Amino acid sequence: MKIDKFIMAAANKKNVIEIIRTKGPINKAEISRMLGLSLPTVMKFTDELEATGAVKVIGKAESNGGKCPELLEFVSDAFYIVGVDVGRNSMKAIMMDLGGNIAGKVTVKTGDDVNPKMIIERLIELIKAVMRKSEIPSDKFLGMGIGMPGLLDTENGNVIFSPDFRWENVSLLEPIKKSFDLNQILINSNQAMAMGERWFGIGRQSDYFICVNLGHGIGSAIIEKGETYHGSCGSSGEIGHMTLDKNGPVCECGNHGCLEILASGNAIALQAQKAVKNGEKSAMFEMSGGKINSIDAKIVFDAAREKDKTAERIITAAVEYIGIGIANCINLLDPDMIIISGGMVNAGNILLEQLIPVIKERQMKFAGRNVKIKVGELGENATPMGAAAVILSQYINAGCNGKSIYSTHFKDNSFYKS
Repeated sequence: MKIDKFIMAAANKKNVIEIIRTKGPINKAEISRMLGLSLPTVMKFTDELEATGAVKVIGKAESNGGKCPELLEFVSDAFYIVGVDVGRNSMKAIMMDLGGNIAGKVTVKTGDDVNPKMIIERLIELIKAVMRKSEIPSDKFLGMGIGMPGLLDTENGNVIFSPDFRWENVSLLEPIKKSFDLNQILINSNQAMAMGERWFGIGRQSDYFICVNLGHGIGSAIIEKGETYHGSCGSSGEIGHMTLDKNGPVCECGNHGCLEILASGNAIALQAQKAVKNGEKSAMFEMSGGKINSIDAKIVFDAAREKDKTAERIITAAVEYIGIGIANCINLLDPDMIIISGGMVNAGNILLEQLIPVIKERQMKFAGRNVKIKVGELGENATPMGAAAVILSQYINAGCNGKSIYSTHFKDNSFYKS
C-alpha cells in the first residue's frame, strides 16, 4: 500500500511539473483544476519544486474578486545539458537549457577516418569546445546525452553494431566518462531525433508517431504513449534495413536490397556517381566541378530540380522506395503521425511532393486513414536536442531533484578532467 501511494505521489508530482513546464506561467488553483488534485496536494508539490529551484514565482495574476494568485514558472536555466549527435558526415554538440534553448553549438566534420579511437578523441574535443563556447558554470551541468547510429547496448554505453561507421562491439561511453564527471546516457540517434521532436518540435502534437530520418542512411523511431518504443533488445525502428528488393545490392548490414542501400542520401550519391562514370550525360558532372566522386545527394536533388533526366530518374526511384517503406510502417503500426526529418528534407518540395502521393498510393485501403504526414521542426538540432531531452526526462521523473541524483565532481570549477 505504501509503495502504491509513493508511486501515485511521484506520478502526480511529475504531472504538476509538466503542467508548469508546458502551460506556465500558471497558478496553483488552475493546476489543481486541470489535474483533478486537491489544492493542498498541489501546494505541497510546488513548495518542494520551489525548494529545488526548478520552479519559481514570477508575479501575480489578476484577481477575480479575492486574493491575487501567484504565478509559477518552470526555471529553464536552472541547469544545462550537453546533447551530442554522432553523424557519419558531421558531429554536433549543443549546450541546452531545460526549456530547449540552445546556449552554444559546435559542429565538426566527422572525417574519413572512422577508427573508434579517432572518433572518440574527436568527440571528446567537440564536447569540451561546446562547454567552453557556452560559458556555463560547471555547477549548472545536469548531464550529457549522446546520439549514435546503430544497435546499442545503452545500459553499458556500448555500440554493438553501427553500419554507418562499420563498428562492432565498441565501448563508447567508458573513455568519455574518463574525461567528464557528468551523468551520461547513450541513445540511438534516430530515437534521439524522435525524442527531440516529441519534447520540442512537431511531435508535441502526438503521443503515437513514427519519426523517419532520411539522411546519409535511413532510420526511424517509434514514439508510443509519449515514450520511445525500444523493443526487446533496443533495435526497433530499423526501417532502413527493411528488405525491398531481395536481389538488390548488398547493404552495409550484410543483407541484400535494404531500403538504405536503395534510397538513402549515400545511396543516391553513389548511384549518380556510377551513372556519370558510365557515360550518362548529366549536369551533375559540371555541378561537381568535374569531380565525379564529389557528387552528393544535394547535387542530385539540385540537378533533378533543373530537370536533369539522370538525376530525375535516380530521385524518382529513391522516393518510390522510401514511400513504400513508410506505407508499410503505416499499414503495420497505424500511427497518428509520420514525421519526416533528416538532411534529405532540405531538398524541399522536390522530395515531399513526390513522396506523399507514393505513401498514399501504397497504404492499404482505409488503413492509416487518420495519419498526418509532417516535416520535423528542429532540423539538424533534433538529434542533439533529443539526446539532451532524455536527461531532462530523467530529471523530471526524479521530481526535479537533479543534483542529488546527477552529481558532478569538479575540481577547481573545471568541467572536464585534464
